[in-house]
Amino acid sequence: MLVTFTFSAKAYSQLSDELSEVLFAVDKTKLEKQRAAFLRAERGLWSMDNNELLAVVQDLDDYPLIPYLIAKKLSYRISLDDEDSIRAFLHQYDGTPIANSLRSDWLEYLAKRNQRELFIEFYRHTRRVSLQCQFLRYQYEAGADKDYVFSQLPDLWNVGKSQDKACDPIFGVWIKAGLLTEDLILHRIEKAADGGQHTIIPYLRTLLPDDKKYIADRWREVRKDPSNVRHLLRYPGKLPGIEAQIISYGLSRLIWRDENLALTTFERAKTLMAFSDSQKARIIHRFAVALAIDAHPDAEKWLIEASQVEPESETMRWHLAYLLKKQDWQSIALLIEKSAPQLTNENQFQYWLARAYGILGRNDEAKVLYAQLAKERHYYGFLASARLGVQHSLQNNPIEASVDTITKIVNLPATKRAYELRKLERFYHARLEWVHAQRELMDNEKVAAAVVSSAWEWHDQSIFTLSREGYLDDVDRRFPQAFSELMTREAQKNDIPAEWAFAIARRESSFMPDAISPADARGLMQILPSTARYLENRRVSSNDLLDADINARIGNKYLRYLMNKLDNNALLATASYNAGWRKVRDWLPESEAVPADIWVETIPFRETRNYVKAVLAYQQIYEDRLNQKSQEQTVFAQFSNMELLPN
Repeated sequence: MLVTFTFSAKAYSQLSDELSEVLFAVDKTKLEKQRAAFLRAERGLWSMDNNELLAVVQDLDDYPLIPYLIAKKLSYRISLDDEDSIRAFLHQYDGTPIANSLRSDWLEYLAKRNQRELFIEFYRHTRRVSLQCQFLRYQYEAGADKDYVFSQLPDLWNVGKSQDKACDPIFGVWIKAGLLTEDLILHRIEKAADGGQHTIIPYLRTLLPDDKKYIADRWREVRKDPSNVRHLLRYPGKLPGIEAQIISYGLSRLIWRDENLALTTFERAKTLMAFSDSQKARIIHRFAVALAIDAHPDAEKWLIEASQVEPESETMRWHLAYLLKKQDWQSIALLIEKSAPQLTNENQFQYWLARAYGILGRNDEAKVLYAQLAKERHYYGFLASARLGVQHSLQNNPIEASVDTITKIVNLPATKRAYELRKLERFYHARLEWVHAQRELMDNEKVAAAVVSSAWEWHDQSIFTLSREGYLDDVDRRFPQAFSELMTREAQKNDIPAEWAFAIARRESSFMPDAISPADARGLMQILPSTARYLENRRVSSNDLLDADINARIGNKYLRYLMNKLDNNALLATASYNAGWRKVRDWLPESEAVPADIWVETIPFRETRNYVKAVLAYQQIYEDRLNQKSQEQTVFAQFSNMELLPN
């Protein structure tokens, strides 16, 4: 049978003739007919009986998505009469995404009808907590070893949120058996308060004895408002370790809201509470970072204390940022030289040590460090190359995939299903199948999957595969010119560099056109519906933003809008794309010009700081691929000499 895949001609340039022969052997006519027949059958599925479905399946021959048709039919009006058919399907497609989905639907159906024996027979471990609890309940009721069943429950119960109601019966049996300990209750209250669902704390409070209910009250009030931590007399010392943990948590949040109150409360608390070393370290590190960001007069004292209590990379980075704001180069050099090597061997610290050496007149030492960094393909490597005035390194080493491996990958049933699902724009299920296909490969074969997905122009999956497998030197596949004509056209229309638009899209979505963030940013360039509505001066539907053409048009338009707001400064516009232009203006220097690399290193938001570094590095890579500018004109040549003026 022919390998039924289609690829763009562009993919040929990255493949040997032998690989191309394997990948591009196609029977397009047959595949297109099968695809059309599948869609017709799917639309009429609900009115088919089993004989009609069987006839359709036979007509579809070897079409990869036949199991999706069968599973959809089995899931529709699912009933006990389907037991044999479901058993046969799950056996044939065991472990595949479509079988896992059908199994979950079947188990939910059996649970609703209290079909215990069948549920136990069909159960496989799943992430669905409701099914896990149902399985344990049925095992218990069927006389399974109680100790085993009960041993599974603490981890299910001890989470910082409400669990599914299906868990209540088995939890009730477990609690009635006296196995819910006070330590578990207190631990869950802490989880609920510290980043969890604090609304469950009143329920958890009822499980505590009367003399310990106050702990739940203290956690809840500090979660709702950390300034409540100042009421130290509310902590009677009955449970000193937990009380100290609540105060540690509260102070670590309060320092970001009210520095003076946090500082004075900690001074009082030290005389009343016996903080553990880890609790004290948590407070000191949080105080040091918060005060450094705000340039508090006592920041350096806290930063030094934090380095003495327990060295930590994040605090070290903020100590560096604090000194960079002051441009205290002697202290910067001493900080990095005297700190633990495991903290300062990172590229970031080696770059700033080189910068300090250069300004302090230790030029030979600076050049040695810059030369070492310049060998690497990253933000600091590109900066170092620019400061030396030498060509930066891309270290491009494309994957060498064998014909046998590629043949194996493209002929996997899961690969064929993934390809077809993607052709039908069912991206979520396509990704599930593609990940499943890679699980069927040997470790030394998995990286070759990026060759296949790249040939499909399924760029996000190539990027994710290479990242997951730790193969970072196939630069062409990690930084593809995806949607090239579209992105270039829209960039030119808005008078912005195409390499910048590519870099933004690469950082935002890895060129996944259906990407949706937790904040509801959508598509290639991760546009918020509200942003689209403002730029277009009309309502733009969320689904429209998943259309690559619309998304690229609005995304590039937004880059131009930000440039107009920020005096055509692409660095500030990049930061604004992540944090908003008003926030970025607040970060501009107040009185004197600041070198751009220092400004980036001292951006208060870690997410935005890392975002800007990534986009700049990506832009340099795309600039190389698109334009081949001279060394004097590169992104980093300009960036390394840039200064940002006061707002």
